[in-house]
Amino acid sequence: MKSILIISFLGMTLLSCQSKPEGLVETWWINSSRVDCVGVGPQTCFQIYRGENLDSKNWELFYDQIEGFDFEPGNIYKIKVEIMDKVGEIPADASSKSYKMLEVLSMEPDRSLLLTNIWKIIQVGEIENPVGSLDGNELTFEFNASEGTYFGNLGCNTTRGKILLNDGEKLNLGPGATTMMACPDMETEKQIGKALIDTKSYQIQENELIFFDADGIELIRFRAVD
Repeated sequence: MKSILIISFLGMTLLSCQSKPEGLVETWWINSSRVDCVGVGPQTCFQIYRGENLDSKNWELFYDQIEGFDFEPGNIYKIKVEIMDKVGEIPADASSKSYKMLEVLSMEPDRSLLLTNIWKIIQVGEIENPVGSLDGNELTFEFNASEGTYFGNLGCNTTRGKILLNDGEKLNLGPGATTMMACPDMETEKQIGKALIDTKSYQIQENELIFFDADGIELIRFRAVD
């Protein structure tokens, strides 16, 4: 019996030694979508953040693969990753490191992706259902949460810019690059442009998107086009 216990103990010790990570272990966050990037050639990259607490403003591109990681778009992951030096001859265009997932710590749906859609403005300030001053068309904006961009019709000109912050609740839009046409009525355009810059948060409810300022006052209300 004593010899059996000793053998059992040695087996457990050996198994423990074998399962202990040999490389550097880090906590990574993986963003909900891969993005276009250029390594050796055009490819798609993970967006990662290294650390215990996520800072969603500082994603970095990751060009390599993570062994054992089964990525499902639309979810934000927190994982443990083992990083090791590769052995043997390494091609000039390859990484000297290998990456292996050890554990999924969390996986949550990315609420920020709900912003991605085409939305028409149904109210800005006191102006309801504004239309283009030249063509009379509805004013629409397209937000792409994965790429962090927006494009829209201000009433006379169009604007295109970056989404600087979007966590599913907080929203900060960068100043857009705007065309420079002069139109008889620029009031709607001025109100929309100011509202976009003043936006600090948003809500999506019953097919409508609402932007608010820092005091929680409604700035613009949109309705989904599709």
